[in-house]
Amino acid sequence: MGQELKKNPSWALPGSSVYLNCLHMLTRNTHFSIGVHVLTALAVHRGSPVTSTKLAESVDTNPAFLRQVIGQLRKAGLVQTKLGKGGGSLLDREAQDISLLDVYRATVGTAGLATHDCPPDSECFVAQGVPQVMSRLSARLDAAVAAELAGTSIAQVAEEVRV
Repeated sequence: MGQELKKNPSWALPGSSVYLNCLHMLTRNTHFSIGVHVLTALAVHRGSPVTSTKLAESVDTNPAFLRQVIGQLRKAGLVQTKLGKGGGSLLDREAQDISLLDVYRATVGTAGLATHDCPPDSECFVAQGVPQVMSRLSARLDAAVAAELAGTSIAQVAEEVRV
């Protein structure tokens, strides 16, 4: 039974409290959903620059905050921005070539669990072992998130919102 728990621990299965807490942590940062919203709006506008003010109205957020998210997307090569009259944001790639994983990596990074620090010189075997267990769980969580998000493009999201 001990080996089975290591392979498929019940506390990390869908419906368990740890699993649900992991999902809750993924929902705390709105940068990902805002990034998807922005890129979908740009895909719908097909090559026409959209101002941060117009995007902020669509997202229902402050333009200054939205520009931070746009900066993350620009740094990742997902959008380009043009300054001045007629300026705004545009997709830097075709919408079908931008996956939700690209957006997640640009805005959030990796999925992971917040952990606490244990003294490295602790003689407590729990304090020595829990960080390693949490690290492995974080890696599995990130792999699961990546697998799910990689299969959906901004073009698919844009098509879904048009329906």
